[in-house]
Amino acid sequence: MKMTRSTDYAIRVLIFAASHPTRLVQIQEVATYYDISKNHLMKIVHALSKFGLIISVQGRNGGFRLAKSPDTITLGEIVHLFEEVSYLETVSVTHDNSSLQNTRRAFDRAFSSFKETLSAYTLIDLMAPTRVD
Repeated sequence: MKMTRSTDYAIRVLIFAASHPTRLVQIQEVATYYDISKNHLMKIVHALSKFGLIISVQGRNGGFRLAKSPDTITLGEIVHLFEEVSYLETVSVTHDNSSLQNTRRAFDRAFSSFKETLSAYTLIDLMAPTRVD
């Protein structure tokens, strides 16, 4: 599986916000810290706000912060929001082809395990040992 840039950036934004829990974080500082496009980050921050993972404050002294405790936001949740997982969509349940059904079951099981594994990690688990602020 190849993770999209949006998912990668969303994870970085959330880790950065979790690392600065006592203040609002600005998009420009995240862009500078990770050397990534501010314009792309604006879209990511908007999506994270829409999904309820961050709270965005508009205005001159605005920024964003986590909407929930970092120990309740899982890697699985983030990946699920930003990644489209589709596989074997063409397998029809009307066909009595047991090999296709067995293949689908194998992928179902693999993706369930993948999701379960990612959901075991929270933002706290992903952060560096020392926190800033």
